[in-house]
Order: sequence, then C-alpha cells, then structure tokens
Amino acid sequence: MAPTLAVPPVVRFPGPPVDDGSAARPVPGHNRWHPDIPAVAEVITGGSVRMECQGREPGEDAVLCGPLVVVGAEPGDVIVVDVLGVGRSDGVYAPHGHPGVIGCAPAAISPVGEAPGGPVADGGILLGRLRAGQPGFARAAAESVRSEARGREIGGCGIARLGTSSRILLPVHVRGAKLSVGDLHFPASAAGDCRFEGRPGWIDLRVNLTRRGVERFNVTGPLLMAGPM
Repeated sequence: MAPTLAVPPVVRFPGPPVDDGSAARPVPGHNRWHPDIPAVAEVITGGSVRMECQGREPGEDAVLCGPLVVVGAEPGDVIVVDVLGVGRSDGVYAPHGHPGVIGCAPAAISPVGEAPGGPVADGGILLGRLRAGQPGFARAAAESVRSEARGREIGGCGIARLGTSSRILLPVHVRGAKLSVGDLHFPASAAGDCRFEGRPGWIDLRVNLTRRGVERFNVTGPLLMAGPM
C-alpha cells in the first residue's frame, strides 16, 4: 500500500507571507532519491528555512521533504547545514529531536531499482512533483533508490544525534544540491533512541555554501558534527 499523504510536508520560509496569507508552502514529498525529482523551493547561502515533515508509517519508506535548491551550488561544492531547532507538529514538548535522513540528490542512478509495472503501477513510489503519467516518471522511478538506502552518502540519527546545534557537511552531486530531509525522531530519553517510527515535526536549517569543498577539504561523504543533547 502507498503511504497516506493526508497532510503533505511543508517548506516554510522566514520572512513575508506568501499570497495565501501564511508563510507555509505545501509541497509533495518523495520516498526515493533521484536527480530528476523537481525542487520545491530554493534558498541562498546563509539563508534559513523551516521544513515540516510528515511522520513515517510503520513498515513504509520515509517520505522526505524537499528537494531544496541551494542557489549557486555546483557538483564538487559542499553545503554546510546547521540545525537551528527541531520540534513536534502536535505541540508536545520534546527536549530534543533529530532527522533520520538528510542528504543531497545523487548525481546519477543505475537502473537497478524497481521496474515499471511493479511498485510504480500501484503508486508506492513517490517522486514529489514528478507524478505517474508524466514524461520521465517511469524511468526515474525504475532508477530511484529508497529513501534510506544510500548508505554513506546520506546522514541520519542512526549515525549521529543531529539535534539542535548540530552541523552536517554534505557534498554536492548535482546543480543546486537538492537537499532533502525527513523521518524526524523525538527520543524519550537523552540516549538518542531511534527505535521508534518517525513523527510529524519541523526542523529549522541554515544552509551555507562552500565552493569546491570536496577538493579543498576532502569531504567525500557526509561529515556529521553532533551538537550537545
């Protein structure tokens, strides 16, 4: 069964409200990685953004919020992502929280994913604004990789506790970086327990761009600097 998207993820920018009187921009989520997934918004270097993520259904792939274009980012650059805050959407106080998945779009995907006619046909694959029936959907769906299946190319709380004051350095593989995040966890203890499914919540990020960071600083994978819990 496809995940139920009763409340889509939201990208919320600080600053003046948009035409509907709020600062929220509802956007469709994605549960796969692929470079052709369209961006939902953009941010300049030094800018901050709030990304509201839906919960993770038991047994389902995490639905990520994004991708977010970092203006001017090119392959070989590095984006520096600072976590400014994390919280639950239901208003329940959480002493800390962190994303289960955060990363940039991959440069290319080998056609080893699910073949069209399988999960593609029943709607199980979500590619954001690239929808079933649109040109390129079937190819992107067949080439796509599950949201948590990129191993050392993405960061998450399974590796480090990426709560408030954490910093994540991510190498850029495609123009604009296309940053996505989701599967937020709010452990009940200070141990950073990630055994439970992700909950709906928000995460505030500040993004900076470092030119040629892969070459200059040898950042070939996510560099995670966990903050105090």
